[in-house]
Amino acid sequence: MNAKDIVGTWSVLSVVNEVDGKKADLFGPNPKGQFIFTAEGNFSINIIRSGRTKFASNNSKAGTAEENKEAMSGTLSLFGTYTINLDGWQTLHIVGSSFPNWDGAEQKRLVRIKGDEMTYENPTAPTGSGHVVLTLRRAK
Repeated sequence: MNAKDIVGTWSVLSVVNEVDGKKADLFGPNPKGQFIFTAEGNFSINIIRSGRTKFASNNSKAGTAEENKEAMSGTLSLFGTYTINLDGWQTLHIVGSSFPNWDGAEQKRLVRIKGDEMTYENPTAPTGSGHVVLTLRRAK
């Protein structure tokens, strides 16, 4: 794989976590999301669950405990820098994440690109177990 192949904007098609042979859609059947990889080595990843309940207060700082829980469990955002090897392994240097345990972390991902589709494997699932396989399509 050429490191330039990953550069661009990618739309999220699916996010599947597999644990002990069982698969689950982490962000529901129709996740929304965008991965951006720049030629300079910066990245931004944002994924949200479709159909999240809106806050009754219309104020992001005044959500109920249940509203905040649903919003948090239906959102994953991270940004930082990356490097990619010719064998398809990417190293993310995470500056910040909506999942605070990942702030400042270094993690690996396996990237495979075929045409306009990318398979993006995360062996470090934010759920604490299993491994996540994302399917992405190059945005046009």
